Amino acid sequence: MKKVLGNLALVSVLAMTGCATTGGERDYSQSLYLRGQFAWWDALPEYKVKKVDTGVYRTEIELKADGQPYEFKFGDANWSAGSNCGYLSEADKDVKLDTPVKANCSAVFENFRFNPPENGVYGFYFDVTGETPEVYIQKSE
Repeated sequence: MKKVLGNLALVSVLAMTGCATTGGERDYSQSLYLRGQFAWWDALPEYKVKKVDTGVYRTEIELKADGQPYEFKFGDANWSAGSNCGYLSEADKDVKLDTPVKANCSAVFENFRFNPPENGVYGFYFDVTGETPEVYIQKSE
């Protein structure tokens, strides 16, 4: 009888709190946008990320190299906790081409900065394959 009650208690706890694993990764392509000064910080459909590999998401944008850095983050339409991804530490604030930096998805005011070296189209990547999310930028061809 004690074993049955113990199992019932365990089932009740799992039903209320959910299991630790969901059987799959979170699909950020359903809700995550590149947001920044270039879009007045709005969640615009053209900047919604697309899945390009397991745990890797991308969107692209045309930028002008005018000497001023662009501030940006990855976030959902509502800036929800856990989906408001800025830099993790000051060392991660300024993003250079082809150099991953760590992200904090509970950020508030921690905007990344990117100063494009030349006019062109740039791919902005959000990578959740590791323990800590990473952001990087590559020049599109």
